[in-house]
Formats: sequence, C-alpha cells, structure tokens
Amino acid sequence: MKMKLLAALAASLWLASNAAAQLPSAHDAGVALELDAATALAIERQPQLDALSAEARAARERGVAAGQLPDPTLNLGISDLTLEGADRFTLRRESDTQIMAGVRQAFPRAAKRQLRRERAEHEAETFDAERSAAERLIAREAGLAWLDVWKAEESLRLTKASLVEAERQVQAATIALSANRATQAEVLAAKVEAESLRDRADGYSQSARHYRNGLARWIGEAAFNPLCPDLPADAAPDAPTLIAALRTHPHFLAEAKKVAVAETDIGLARQDYQPDWAVSLGYGHRPAFADYAQLQFEIGLPVFSANRQDRQLESALAMQSAQQARLEDALREHTADIRMNADDWQRLQARLRRYDDSLLPQSRARIEAALVAYGAGAGLLKDVLDARRMALELAMQKLDLQLDSAKHQVQLRYFAP
Repeated sequence: MKMKLLAALAASLWLASNAAAQLPSAHDAGVALELDAATALAIERQPQLDALSAEARAARERGVAAGQLPDPTLNLGISDLTLEGADRFTLRRESDTQIMAGVRQAFPRAAKRQLRRERAEHEAETFDAERSAAERLIAREAGLAWLDVWKAEESLRLTKASLVEAERQVQAATIALSANRATQAEVLAAKVEAESLRDRADGYSQSARHYRNGLARWIGEAAFNPLCPDLPADAAPDAPTLIAALRTHPHFLAEAKKVAVAETDIGLARQDYQPDWAVSLGYGHRPAFADYAQLQFEIGLPVFSANRQDRQLESALAMQSAQQARLEDALREHTADIRMNADDWQRLQARLRRYDDSLLPQSRARIEAALVAYGAGAGLLKDVLDARRMALELAMQKLDLQLDSAKHQVQLRYFAP
C-alpha cells in the first residue's frame, strides 16, 4: 500500500515538473504554408483579377473606336417612280424617275470624339485601379481566412496538450484510489475532465477543417497543406503615415477616376449644344435621260435643349456630385479604419504582455502548488483540475488576443503604401 501511495505521489510530481514540457513547440510542425505565402498565392490564382484586366483592355479598345469618325453609309434606291397613269412603273418614259446611289458621311465634332475617347480611357484606368484594390482585398481576405485556420489548429494543439495531462491525472487518481487517498468521485471527475477535453479537441479539429474549406476559396487545394504555426512579426502600425498615403491607395484612385469619368460626361453634355453635321453625295441614273448628281449637307438643330441637352447636362452634373461624395466618403471610411485598427493593435499588445508577464506564469504556479499539495495529501484533486482548467482557459484567451492582433495587422496591410 505504501508503494502505491509513493507511486501516486511520484506520478503527480512528475506531472508538475513536466507540465510546461507537454505543450508542443510551435516549430515541431515544420515550416509549411505561411500567411504571406497564402496571400501571394491568392493573388496569383484569382480569376477576378483577370476579369478586371480584361475589362480595362476592353475599355481601351472601345476608346480607340470612340475617337474615330462613324462609318459611311451607302444609300441605294429609286427616286420619283410614277405609280399611276400610262407611265406608271416605268424607268424610261418619266424624266424625273432615277436610280439613286449615294454615300453619306457624318462628322461628329472633333472635341466630342476626343471626349469620348478620354472617357473610355478613364474607365480603363478605373478598372486598373480596381484591379490593384482587388489584389489588396484578396490578400486581406486570404490572410484573415489563414488566421482562422491558424486559430483553430493552435486551439487544437493546446487542448491536446491539456488532454495528455488529464489522461495522466486519471492514471494518478486511479492509483491514489487504490491507495485509499482518493475517492471514486474524484476518479470520475478526472475522467469527465479528460472526456470533455477530448470532445473539445474534436470540435477544434472540425473547425480547422471548416476554415480550411474557407481558405480554399482563395488558394485552392493548397489550403489543405500544413500551416506554419508562426505568425508574421509585423512592425507597429504608423497610422499618420498610412492616412497621409490614402490618396494614392488604389481604392481611392478608382473612386477618383470615376469622378474623372463624370467630369468627362459633363463635357460631352456641353458638346451636345453644338450640332454635328454630315455630307451626302449621290448619283442618279436615268436610263432614257441625262443623269443627275447630288450633294447635300446636314446639320443638327438643337432647338429643344430645355428637354434634352439641359436635362443631360443636369444629369451629368448630378452624377459628378455623387461621385465626389463617394470619394470623400471613401477617404473618411479608410481613415476611420486605419485609426481603429492601429489603436486596437496597440492596446492588444499591452494585454498580451499581461498574459506573458503575469497571468500565464501564475496559472502554471497554481498548477504546481495544487499538484504538490495533492501529492502530499494536503490538497484535493478538484484543486488540480480547476487549476489546469483555468490555465487552459487563460491560454485560449491569449490565443484570442493573438488572433485579434494579427487580424488588425492584416487589415492594416490593406492600406500599406
């Protein structure tokens, strides 16, 4: 009996001395898919970027066409054909009847053609800026998805480490029961604790798989490769610098290009007050008489400008105001995002230091004290289980703070110059 008692005590003390060693090292998993590699892969394999590039190319081609003169039109027909009398449907007995062939060429104003070409170029530049903004957005979303997987797998690692300790505690409690130093209730409590951790580990394993499927939306099958357990060590955010560089951010540039498109539309609306003109050249063949030639000039008459040109101009001016408001709103939105993420990151660092300097060391000391007291017969198994449970919860809370901090950094990367 004495030997069993000593064995129980030795097992408990061994657990205390090796509690920290049971946590797997972050480097044990080997170097695999890092956050930066995942974001680069997402940009490399993202079809929507190809779509935006194609739209920019289409706008530029459309601009070249918009700057050209319209195609000439060919006119063919019969003019002044008699429908009644003895000479009806004849081409030879009626001198006015003729077979007509002509060409018409419209000449839109050169300034209007130039504005149309500029508008298409502004649209292409908008797509280019939207593509650059989409690259950053994709990198951000892929990074956040990677962090969700990282959090689930790190939670699984911590839970498995606690499960190993809980299973050893079950063995120690069973030995203590046989030595009459523990009760059946304490043994059952240790077993319930182990089973609860086992179920918790299964839940984190399920979450990791779930988040990997989410990451696959951005990087495909590479999402199921092992993840690097280390977070990137980004520098502290410099909010003033990021805010100062906002006007060069692709999202802001895209909104600015939309303003340029609206301003070009205003120029086109003003050009509609100036009429376009066209010229037609025709030839009339009369089989039994002399042939005719025809030259005509056409010019538009904007006499109903109150309901047409004025309305178009007002529409263009309103659209410019709308786009300018969106531009200012984007600047305000991004400024607030930068300040919020930078401020939250700074405060999270102070909280993380509290965990490293105080909470986690004290939780480990509590486990050791509970183990020593239990091994000496002066403590309860419940104290050991409570201490371990609290230590795991503190480790999980720190993990939440690490995740939150890393997500703020990923959000701030979106605004990096």
